[in-house]
Amino acid sequence: MKRTFFSLFITIVMCSATGVSLAASPKHPNIIVMLADDLGWADVGYHGSDISTPSIDRIAEEGMRLERFYVNPICTPTRAALLTGRDVLRLGVGYFPILAWSNKAVSPTEHFMPETFKAAGYQTGMVGKWHLGHTLEQQTPNARGFDEFFGHLHTQVFYYSHKTSGGHDLQRNGKSIRKDGEYLTDVHGDEASRFIKNRDQSKPFFLYVPFLAPHSPMEAPRELIKKYANRPTQDLPESNPLRQSISAKQTRQVQQVYAAMVDSMDQAVNKILTTLDEEGIADDTIVLFFSDNGGFNAFGANNLPLRGEKMTVFEGGIRVPAVIRWPNHIPAGTQSQQVMSVMDIFPTLSSAAGVTPQNKKELDGKSAWPLSTSTRFKARNGDIFFVAEQPTASPYFYAVIRDQWKLIQVIHEDLYTKRVENLLYNIALDPTESNNLAKQKPDLVQTLAKSVASWAALHPVAGQHVEIAPNPGWLPPKDWAEVVISADKVQSESVSGFEKGTAKRLDRAYEGRGKVIYD
Repeated sequence: MKRTFFSLFITIVMCSATGVSLAASPKHPNIIVMLADDLGWADVGYHGSDISTPSIDRIAEEGMRLERFYVNPICTPTRAALLTGRDVLRLGVGYFPILAWSNKAVSPTEHFMPETFKAAGYQTGMVGKWHLGHTLEQQTPNARGFDEFFGHLHTQVFYYSHKTSGGHDLQRNGKSIRKDGEYLTDVHGDEASRFIKNRDQSKPFFLYVPFLAPHSPMEAPRELIKKYANRPTQDLPESNPLRQSISAKQTRQVQQVYAAMVDSMDQAVNKILTTLDEEGIADDTIVLFFSDNGGFNAFGANNLPLRGEKMTVFEGGIRVPAVIRWPNHIPAGTQSQQVMSVMDIFPTLSSAAGVTPQNKKELDGKSAWPLSTSTRFKARNGDIFFVAEQPTASPYFYAVIRDQWKLIQVIHEDLYTKRVENLLYNIALDPTESNNLAKQKPDLVQTLAKSVASWAALHPVAGQHVEIAPNPGWLPPKDWAEVVISADKVQSESVSGFEKGTAKRLDRAYEGRGKVIYD
């Protein structure tokens, strides 16, 4: 990126005014974070897939494969951890995504990664799926550090009609926009390219592109579906509850559509990479691509040889394809076996860019910069925790990774009983989680189980849990952009669920029974 002396001077003055020092890095890279939605471990070319992903593979070839990169097993939690660098249980969104009928969100008191980069003089933009709150203006992307937002507040948006729960969900900066009949993955690529071309060239930029693809609903351009007409069908795992309810023909068809959706997303990635080349700024840009969770087998994804899938804490649900490129700073064609968490991205990118995070609350993520090029298993400095609460009541899962050890707790629960099944794996030697060592190492199981219990207690009393269906009285809006409550119509601070007098009486009633839960 070419920058005049005058523009550099202006940037320095702006940073001084915000109290942010950029002195650690003489040139601050542009940053693009691309996020796939439900992409399987084995659904990229560099992991041997038959799906065409030359653009994602290009990032791997020209950069580094992060082969031990961990996320949460479902959408909202991963996005929250990515953008805040904080543990999702603290945020109250660890168990399940925020769906259309919920008014929950990541608290306005949390600091978001684009806010740090914006304060440091970056132009910030987002194209794609938000999924972190949609009721109040304070919960939307433009209020969380993004100068520009083009996309969707929700998940499960239809790719051609652009509707979810019957309501239109496509906007630019809070204003509804129509692109009826256009395939959304193509639109995402076009809009991301537009942002780069129309950027303020006196500033570096931070661009977040969370694709909808290949998340359901399963829709793709016809010509791409035809491309995979002869794709071999892969049987669903025996553990998949849909195995008996989907015919072989339906399985084949959905896997063809899934492949077409991944292919289309890769073409959108290519549009972004090509724009960087055409603008002459590829060498000045960090490009990171990964999936928000493991793939969902019933919708065509393949996580093999890893065990499990989306909504589980087995490796197939939480260990995802991830690649990063920054020419002349990250060695090309390398891979790392360093264990990393999605929480680590905020501090890692900040460190790489020479930007000081502006968070007031302590980050749970840790900087991994400079990235390890070790091809041997390298543990993370600190535990990583996971939870998966499925739409059914039982079972649900907890897990913790500490060094090479991973404890999974499968919670079987009915009206009268609760049973905990402990599974212990050495994931450095057994990444497919085939050899349960729990009986051989009971002391380690007990130690890790206590750690999980302490972590689970972080979840706030009113935190987000499974809300798989709306209340019978809920009615969806016709247009999601038009029903967001503006900031001037709500109070600036949150309140407890009870009036203060009632809360004080409850405090006294609960005195001596543990942590006080009302302010």
